[in-house]
Amino acid sequence: MTHSRLLRIGVAVALATNTSLALAAPARPRVAPAPARSMLFRVRAPNGGATIYLLGSVHLLSPDAAQLPATVDSAFAKSKVVAFETSLDTVQMRAQELLGRAQYKGGATLSTSISAATAAHTDSLLRSYGLSIAQVNAFKPWFVSMLMSQLVMQKANFKADLGVDMQLNARAKSASKSVIGLEPVDFQLGLFDTISPEDQEKMLMQGQGPDSTMHQLMTIKDAWVAGNTVKLDSLLNSQMGRSASLFAKLVTDRNKSWIPKLEELARGKDDALVVVGAAHLVGKEGVLALLKAKGYTIEQL
Repeated sequence: MTHSRLLRIGVAVALATNTSLALAAPARPRVAPAPARSMLFRVRAPNGGATIYLLGSVHLLSPDAAQLPATVDSAFAKSKVVAFETSLDTVQMRAQELLGRAQYKGGATLSTSISAATAAHTDSLLRSYGLSIAQVNAFKPWFVSMLMSQLVMQKANFKADLGVDMQLNARAKSASKSVIGLEPVDFQLGLFDTISPEDQEKMLMQGQGPDSTMHQLMTIKDAWVAGNTVKLDSLLNSQMGRSASLFAKLVTDRNKSWIPKLEELARGKDDALVVVGAAHLVGKEGVLALLKAKGYTIEQL
């Protein structure tokens, strides 16, 4: 597998999790009817102000699920500001940095950087994907873990250009709306590389074969389409919750850091649409729960 192919995969994989690396401007897909509820929430401050629309995103989608609900179209039309986790355009220009961060330096390899038990498990798991540890030995555990997930997404025809973020970023630019990021690009590009070696090993040990991963992927898609927040919390956050430090780094610490920025938007005059990964909205430490605890009114649309 060439480095250029791994780079393309790595960019798409990051989109599937919490980073927002972009591949191309999407065309509006054709798909099935909208559900009764969606992952869009109307948020209002206790003392009035602007309306904030929070949209839980799936960063890659298949064509059958990619048409955004009419409620999202309406929220987009009403919003003068559109916010994403970070600047998609800037991170696209710097996408190649991801591959550099994913590779070992100084002679280290995957096999020499993890325990013998983890190496054996990883090699066995990779073989179920048609790979071996020797083929990915130059890459760090976080990248290898996401690589396996991405291979399943490719097989299922999940594409970054159909993802919620990419669609709305393209539309926001076309409509000349103000587009902002909740966190710096440097932070997102380096996020996975700051995961501790111990947690990176856990990511490999908790990995599943392609059949199980495919089932989970389809279940996540169905729950997102149905706006099922309880199911999404269970699917997206339960496995990561096995490691408190990993869950904090990738999800809950970031949730907390976004609250002041969301409150600033709510104090403004212009309505805003905020698009973040669905895992960030749901659960006891999700953005919705944090805002509700501060007295904000939350309405699922």
